[in-house]
Amino acid sequence: MDKNELDFDIFDYGKRISLDIGVTFQLKLVDVAYPLQSILVGMEIDEYLIIKIPSQFGNVKHKLFPGVEIIVRYIYQGIIFGFQTKLIDVIFKPVKLLFLEYPKIIEHHELRSHKRAHSIFPTKVTIKDKASNGAIIDISKSGCRCHILATQKEPLPPVQIDDEVLLTCKFPGIHGDHNVLGIVRNIKKSRKDLILGVEFKIIEEKLNDHIINYIYSIEDFASYPPK
Repeated sequence: MDKNELDFDIFDYGKRISLDIGVTFQLKLVDVAYPLQSILVGMEIDEYLIIKIPSQFGNVKHKLFPGVEIIVRYIYQGIIFGFQTKLIDVIFKPVKLLFLEYPKIIEHHELRSHKRAHSIFPTKVTIKDKASNGAIIDISKSGCRCHILATQKEPLPPVQIDDEVLLTCKFPGIHGDHNVLGIVRNIKKSRKDLILGVEFKIIEEKLNDHIINYIYSIEDFASYPPK
């Protein structure tokens, strides 16, 4: 990642981190190949953060001891934040929680619009009231590519540059179907299939954050938060 794209904040005494209770944290531990998922449930400014026990706790509990360094990443209002912290303690009663040191330095940046991730997300593509089954084959913060296969029962839909397209998508890790309104920006067509480059026009904030999180979840983000 280009360091010129990153901003660093050193928090003044009494300054609150930009996040809300309920935000999803990704935690990275040394020698653990996969990120852990948790949720922020509370904080004492300049003292500590309180998060839920990760669902994968049983596999990594031997790694979670007081003083262990943890890399945290989360998304807030479409911006990626990351910081290093240490585990203060784990409690099991009355509920299972982790207490983390309150960070003094935090790194943040906005996702570049052209940064893409490969994907296979089923989607219904509606153009001029004609719906076709397809898949999102790669995705970025600002758009995606949709692949539609021709069948005997379902020929390829007619489409032109600048046509509006409604994508009704299923995304991993988020329940239900989600609608995204976009504009067709490029077209690649053969007799058997159609690939559309779509620029997002209207997308719900929660889904936008989920896409950003997906793009970065497939990278090694150990190098992302401040060293």
